[in-house]
Amino acid sequence: MTQQTAVEPDAPTLQTSKSCLEAVRRWPDDVAQAWILSAIEQGMTDVNLVAFVATGSSVRDVEFSDDLDLVFVYRNSRPAMPRHPISIDLRGYDEAEVAQKLAEGHDYLSWTLRFGQILFEQDCWWTRLRADWNDRLCLPSVADARTRAKKAECLSKELREAGDEDAADELQLSSLTHICRAELSRARVFPKSRPELEGQLREIGQHELADQLASALEHRRSKQRIQR
Repeated sequence: MTQQTAVEPDAPTLQTSKSCLEAVRRWPDDVAQAWILSAIEQGMTDVNLVAFVATGSSVRDVEFSDDLDLVFVYRNSRPAMPRHPISIDLRGYDEAEVAQKLAEGHDYLSWTLRFGQILFEQDCWWTRLRADWNDRLCLPSVADARTRAKKAECLSKELREAGDEDAADELQLSSLTHICRAELSRARVFPKSRPELEGQLREIGQHELADQLASALEHRRSKQRIQR
């Protein structure tokens, strides 16, 4: 982020806080919002932190999202982050490995580069990375998605047999999501966030699979409303 010299010392923090509040469409809770603002303020004085990016459904134009997904990139040594709340899914990557992972088709980083929203960056690092890679990102691997779907399905059955219905349902939804992503990649369509997959599936004629996903997501939301 470009800093102006003729301002008060705390101005960069205020500017960054405002931009990240606008980038995240839905915060899971106030704790998550306070955490990310504190982490970014700390990162502005840490030369090892080169970028902080919000990703997942929280930065997409959808009706709901479960949590806030965050990616940070660092150089030299991994920065010490404050303990993050359960509503945040935080993943960090070494600057030196990012390009190689993108070249190998890393699903999560590729999705974040395509759809993520910058919360903080040094010297336009993430902006330059996106400009360099956005037109040559690989589609998520169909084979990998199907393998993950099978693993999640097997674990779901084991947990259901053990009597843990909630965990089994979550893994069943995960399995179905991987199947949806595999079908979209097979159709040469880059999968968006989970709430958006139904519409993408219908666009490629996969109406039955779209109906299954819609039903599973509605079942999950119904359970969440009851638990609240």
